[in-house]
Amino acid sequence: MNNTYRHANVPYRSQWASPELNERIVNGSIDPCDDPMWTLSGFSSATEYRFWARRICGIACLESILDFLSIPHGTRYEMVREALSFGAYIRHDDNSVTGLIYRPFCDWVRARYQLDVDVYEHTPLSNVAKAISPSCMAFASVSSEIRNPTTPNARKGGHLILIHGTDPENILFHNPSGVPPYQANVSLRIKEAERFFARRGMFVSIPSGS
Repeated sequence: MNNTYRHANVPYRSQWASPELNERIVNGSIDPCDDPMWTLSGFSSATEYRFWARRICGIACLESILDFLSIPHGTRYEMVREALSFGAYIRHDDNSVTGLIYRPFCDWVRARYQLDVDVYEHTPLSNVAKAISPSCMAFASVSSEIRNPTTPNARKGGHLILIHGTDPENILFHNPSGVPPYQANVSLRIKEAERFFARRGMFVSIPSGS
């Protein structure tokens, strides 16, 4: 069955404080903390903000959903701290990070925000697209190279986007580290997006009436 559905007015949330600076941060022309808005993230130091901002694509996607549903949440720092406490991220002694780890992340979201979240694996993107409905959005693990989908990619997975709409040929998504015109409400052919996709992610149930 062909599926066409779009959640209207899903807010875009960047991994960094100011979405309009994504491109300059990604290409290295500015430091993330050159943006004075970083202080609103709740992190106590520029070092910690810089460390985490590049790793929280999943939290940025979640924040889009929470704000869409008008569900209160803490600062980015508070959300990272809670996710760490559930094991969704593991910070090691050498300062490396394992994560985002899906199942503990789902446990956190269920406990903290009362949203049903389920992991999917080994799933073609066309099947993920078919699941998008009034009651479902999806996190999809893609290569960050999807921010420029007109160029070849070297890998799949490692970065999360939020799929909030679909039609028989395309997905509609927000990319937390994206740059215009592939940042917010991006429409990309499923066949094209598939080459970036690791065939895993999470489905998020959207309460009725949202």
